[in-house]
Amino acid sequence: MFSSYSVGKVSILAVLLGLPAAIPAAGQFVQDPPPELSFLSTILKVRKNIPYEIWGEVKFPPNRDVGPAKQGKHWFIFAEAASGADMVAEWNKIKPVFLQNGWTVVKEYRTGGFLEVLHYAKNGVEAWANMDNDFQLFRLNVIEVTPLPFTLTLAPPAATPEKIATDKGDFPYLAPLPGSKSHGGGADNTPFQVTPAGSDQTEVVANGTLYRNYDFPEISNVLLTTAYHEALTKGGWTIVREATSVIRAHYTQRGRNIWAMVSPNGPGMYTLNVADAGSVDLGATLAKACHVVLYGVLFDFNKSTLQPSSDAALQPAANMMAADTTLKVEVQGHTDNVGADAYNQTLSEGRAKEVLAWLTQHGIAADRLTAKGYGKTKPVADNGSDEGRAKNRRVEIADPRCSPKGN
Repeated sequence: MFSSYSVGKVSILAVLLGLPAAIPAAGQFVQDPPPELSFLSTILKVRKNIPYEIWGEVKFPPNRDVGPAKQGKHWFIFAEAASGADMVAEWNKIKPVFLQNGWTVVKEYRTGGFLEVLHYAKNGVEAWANMDNDFQLFRLNVIEVTPLPFTLTLAPPAATPEKIATDKGDFPYLAPLPGSKSHGGGADNTPFQVTPAGSDQTEVVANGTLYRNYDFPEISNVLLTTAYHEALTKGGWTIVREATSVIRAHYTQRGRNIWAMVSPNGPGMYTLNVADAGSVDLGATLAKACHVVLYGVLFDFNKSTLQPSSDAALQPAANMMAADTTLKVEVQGHTDNVGADAYNQTLSEGRAKEVLAWLTQHGIAADRLTAKGYGKTKPVADNGSDEGRAKNRRVEIADPRCSPKGN
């Protein structure tokens, strides 16, 4: 189950109330500001139901390249000023109270609107606030700097592929966040795609995934990505792609070839996807179909240069040929339909030869291998879509002596 929803986006309630996009929407509501702003109700009318995240991120100042990001407990507070008041004048009245209570003014902006960047450091507590206004409302976007509220530790994948149920149980090497509640799972035949370094097009690295859904009501984008970034990195995974709310990672140690994705899946929910590409039985597939796709063999964009991450996809092919010394194969290169015929033919031939060279360098005798490029002449999917073209850009190995067997 792949999701495009972004945890932490503005909730429907926020949209209906006209609240700004900076409000945390995937957490909960609280009644009181943090202790360092407990004085606020003595000088302004503070609205109840304050949006709150147990851990979020804000830039100070917001939406400016110079603004450093702070992470921690996150509040968004609305405080009403007198009707018709000049907000700058109102701020000048209450500013001394902030200063008396340990806050300092880091920066004041008046061009293009009203904005105060405030800092608090007292009694072991550090907090930051962006304070602006919307007509007669002061808005405070507040971070109390704290570490992650828990530690996520991931067990490394074993040397032998684990037995994983299709629709139940946590993944042994991609655990949920502490405190999460399981919300089901299953299999998804959507291809797992990544964008290799230096490229702007995605490539298929596995032909489907298993997924698990979890509830975590107080989750936010930054909590999800930060927790898993740290845990995956410590666990020996390579972060292949990281966006605001989605992480794709690759594990290639211990002879494994596992792809993983962490993504939000609605308010207070997230999904874990795994694709154990290395568990595919290449020998059985080759014996039955006479050819097998080596998904995950990645090249530099529009070149025949193999990327290092391809080793994990190619090693099983070398192992298969080492186990069956009578096997001889044709390494086949295929492209999508973008570009001229001659260009695609040359590219596919170059990529097939590159894979052949890799196999010989890893112990397979050259007289057991041939390489051939087929260009765009043998598509396996519709070239009219990005996903179809990604499937068509592939390397296969085929047994020319083989006759395909029925299902």
